Amino acid sequence: MRNTLNPLKSGSCLSTIALLNLGCAKNRVDGERMLASFAECGYTIVADFKDAEIIIVNTCAFIQEAREETIESILEMASFKNSGRCRCLAVAGCFSQRYRDQAKRDLPEVDLWLSLDRWQQEFGRRFRYPVPSTFLRALQSPRATQYMKISDGCSQRCSFCAIPHIRGPFTSRTCRSCLEEARWLEEQGVRECILVSQDTTSYGVDKGLSLAHLLEQLLKHTQFPWIRLMYLYPGRVDDSLLRLIGSEPRLCSYFDIPLQHINDTILRSMKRRPGDRGIRTLIDKIRKYVDSPTLRTSFILGYPGETSREFDELLRFAEHTKFDRVGVFPFSPEEGTAAYKIRPRPRKSTALKRCERLMEMQREISADKLFHRRGQCCEVIIDGKLSMYAYAWTGRTRGDAPEIDGNVFIQNGNYRPGDIVTVSIAGSDDHDLYA
Repeated sequence: MRNTLNPLKSGSCLSTIALLNLGCAKNRVDGERMLASFAECGYTIVADFKDAEIIIVNTCAFIQEAREETIESILEMASFKNSGRCRCLAVAGCFSQRYRDQAKRDLPEVDLWLSLDRWQQEFGRRFRYPVPSTFLRALQSPRATQYMKISDGCSQRCSFCAIPHIRGPFTSRTCRSCLEEARWLEEQGVRECILVSQDTTSYGVDKGLSLAHLLEQLLKHTQFPWIRLMYLYPGRVDDSLLRLIGSEPRLCSYFDIPLQHINDTILRSMKRRPGDRGIRTLIDKIRKYVDSPTLRTSFILGYPGETSREFDELLRFAEHTKFDRVGVFPFSPEEGTAAYKIRPRPRKSTALKRCERLMEMQREISADKLFHRRGQCCEVIIDGKLSMYAYAWTGRTRGDAPEIDGNVFIQNGNYRPGDIVTVSIAGSDDHDLYA
């Protein structure tokens, strides 16, 4: 089969292609750019994998669970060689970048392994060469809310994270490139632009710029009603950024800041900044500069050295701070990271129990916060129509990022996706609002 894949040699021409995106929003943007490149080169993009002669799996390899999902997805796509038209299965993304040599032996179903930075040339050796990647993307729905990736890689070197090994050092896009893409997204009807990267708050440090400067340019040269920031490193959230968000209504007062822990010993081992005192000072500053901010964070539980004492300290901190949104993850030992060999570490079962305990407390905090919003009016962006009984539409507040936070379910109205409307909150549960 592999000897017949090159259409220039065999006389065949594979023209239909489908892509399966796995992992984070950053990966989604990469996949959309990849699809746009194929479309520019003349390939027909199909949604049904059964109709695709070429299937590309754009993978994630951040933690063990992501790798397991990647392998399952690769095998699922490989089945279309028998049940569909697939003649070439290609794997791209972080899993291919990190595990290609080993995976070539373990996954013979894959015909083509693509790296992060040379995938076009590697693909071009077999098929028509995709045009150089630009900011053009084959946007996925919902079209009115889209992510914009402003940098790649990471130079923080947190002890538990493999991203620098996979993606390389932090590199910002130029401000001009970001603005060109932003204006293009606006032309496509995007109403909510979400800035993402591995380390959003470090934008521009390698170019003598800053995230605040980029935001000021976006506010000046685009008309997005909502601009949202994701993945803010706590050690780089400075006063100028807080003042800007606090003064500009088009910037969502949404702070997605992965803290990972609160205990100083654990944070030092994680190579995370700042420590306990700095984190508490940052939270106080956010609430000082910004009216009614939404605070979202994530914690890693079961990190090496975490005993019940350190966990109880984190539990008390979360109870006192009352975050609006919290995500928790059991520690995943990643080969090649500094934390991989650190001992002792809690059992996985212990880490999972701690995750359950923290999330149960957070569930009560969230339910109480949402209960007190009943009777209030709030601004909501419409995501789409519903077939639920009694509710016709789903949307989100400024304090809710798509797919990871809560929703607002709306009883009636004549809307379109992307409309930003004011609704009256009539009910709530642990995570969602009803209007």
